[in-house]
Amino acid sequence: MLRKLALEMKDGAMGMALRAYLNDRLSNYGEVLDCSVDTRRGRISVRAMLKGEKEAINAAVERYELVREGDNVHAILRTFSSSRPWLTLLLGKLFTNKRYKLPSAVASLLE
Repeated sequence: MLRKLALEMKDGAMGMALRAYLNDRLSNYGEVLDCSVDTRRGRISVRAMLKGEKEAINAAVERYELVREGDNVHAILRTFSSSRPWLTLLLGKLFTNKRYKLPSAVASLLE
């Protein structure tokens, strides 16, 4: 029970940190309203208000994998979904199977 609580707290902290990171990087396109990380399922979900849209959109990395190579950890994004079919296609085309080196502090939280 304590382990589950600790995992939920860790996932909550990761979601808040990722939301701040995404808002910093993507502010020209809109605002991330909510972000959640589920490390057990390897899933990240985002709700965002994009500029020019009348309603918030939902998008998710439905599955990611972590790969350790020596001292480095890479995230590989596998599948995506969203509330907009065009966005699901775009995310899949741009990011499927791409590798992203994670900072060591982030990697240690995800493992």
